[in-house]
Amino acid sequence: MAHEYRLGDIEVMHPFAPPTPPGAPMAAGYLEIINHGQHDERFLGGDVTFAHELQLHETTVEGDVSRMRQITDGMLIPAGTTVKFQPMGKHLMFTDLAEPLVDGDRKKATLTFEKAGELEVEFAIEHADAASTSHDDMNHGDMKHGEESQEEMKKDKAHKHH
Repeated sequence: MAHEYRLGDIEVMHPFAPPTPPGAPMAAGYLEIINHGQHDERFLGGDVTFAHELQLHETTVEGDVSRMRQITDGMLIPAGTTVKFQPMGKHLMFTDLAEPLVDGDRKKATLTFEKAGELEVEFAIEHADAASTSHDDMNHGDMKHGEESQEEMKKDKAHKHH
């Protein structure tokens, strides 16, 4: 079953969040945003019913230290590009969770874009491995897409073990 959403030139692919243990104060969210248009777009954030706030975050690694910072002025989605929100990079943070995120659930969210407006999506609650497997099994008509995802995942996994 496809898990993608479209609003004008903006396409959001497979929004998901890993399950959380009971009492966890926050959770991360991941997705891909594709800008099919001729003009840059800015992803401003959004609203969710299952947490107090949806924040945009970015993790950077300097030497052996990784730092996470909140992005408050939105994230640029350049024309004709795909921006991936993934572990150890750009990601969403759901702060002050109202309830645990349970494997198999779907949680509604509204994503806000500067030009395109608001897009209703559902975050699948699933482990990252399940998300990448189901995403790669989907036929997007572009074989390179899945291969690039697999290569990046291998690099990410290799990077995490160092």
